[in-house]
Amino acid sequence: MSTDAFAAAQAFAPARLTMARELAGLRKRELAELIDRTAAAVSQYELGQSKPSADTLERCARALDVPVTFFTTGRPQLTLDTAHAHFRSLRATTSAQRQQALAYVELLWEITDQLDQVIELPTVDLGLPLGVPHGDPSGTSRRIRKAWGAADGPAVHLVRNLEARGIIVARIHEVDSIDAFSSALSGRPVIALTHKGNPLRRRFSVAHELGHLLLHPEPAPGSSQHEKEANAFAAEFLMPATEIRELLPRRADIAALKDLADTYGVSVSALAYRGNDLGVYSESTLRRAMSTITRLGWRTDEPVRSGYPGEEPELLPRAAELAAAHGLPLKALAERLHLGLPRLRKLLGMPEERPRLRVIR
Repeated sequence: MSTDAFAAAQAFAPARLTMARELAGLRKRELAELIDRTAAAVSQYELGQSKPSADTLERCARALDVPVTFFTTGRPQLTLDTAHAHFRSLRATTSAQRQQALAYVELLWEITDQLDQVIELPTVDLGLPLGVPHGDPSGTSRRIRKAWGAADGPAVHLVRNLEARGIIVARIHEVDSIDAFSSALSGRPVIALTHKGNPLRRRFSVAHELGHLLLHPEPAPGSSQHEKEANAFAAEFLMPATEIRELLPRRADIAALKDLADTYGVSVSALAYRGNDLGVYSESTLRRAMSTITRLGWRTDEPVRSGYPGEEPELLPRAAELAAAHGLPLKALAERLHLGLPRLRKLLGMPEERPRLRVIR
């Protein structure tokens, strides 16, 4: 039995066990099976009604892939639940999947909090105040573009603009049942992306979540009205009506639509629906276009030929590099967070650095 396990048992924090379990995407009964305990016992540990032994904590650490010291108290922790985030649908995901996604955002908050103690992260400033509803989605979109100095033309570098304005944009690798979601509970909004969809779909998802942050200070997960408004915001932000209406090919020619979609960094499907919303394409024209797009396989795997190479998040990895240069190396940050270094690198979006062995014949 390690001395760390005995120390962790003495300083056990029930919420840390819950967080680690949710990060692993496990239900209580599933963790109970892995550690040879009952589900009732796990519930009691997480409620603080009883303390796990050092041996039990070591089993938990192995099952949940965290250092045993992860379960200790003494550091701030953000607690989110479904009501604090903009989820598109509550029926398309399980409770465990949503809690896993939220647990990753909680951990991202802790990482950001530690980095913010060493370096100064960008101030949150989107050009419009957060925390109050801004009403009309299309009008709000136009105001934001104007505030960003990008009133006309394609909205390039969307993720970079958000990060420069203090928004955390991050990839969650273990959750693939959700396109994206966002939360502003911590004071610094987070937009979490998965690997679902291609870069064009992810750009729309980012714009959609930006719409939620500006239009809906009080999240209503699964609200069809909120989703409709966030989609309207994203459509106007990425495909401004005054420009797109004049540029859309009148016959919904797929090749011409693809060229225009690539220019604006959106999918052909999104552009076709935008044409319908603007009255350029009838319902029958839209159905024919979508039928062709489906036959081409572009609804799930559209080729990306535009100058929008994924718009990968860069704020967190660059912040970690800057913090390392100012006295907080990555290993020390991992120790503060009680995380393994590989998991921390993954959360930050940093490539794993392992030397490759080459054998010369």
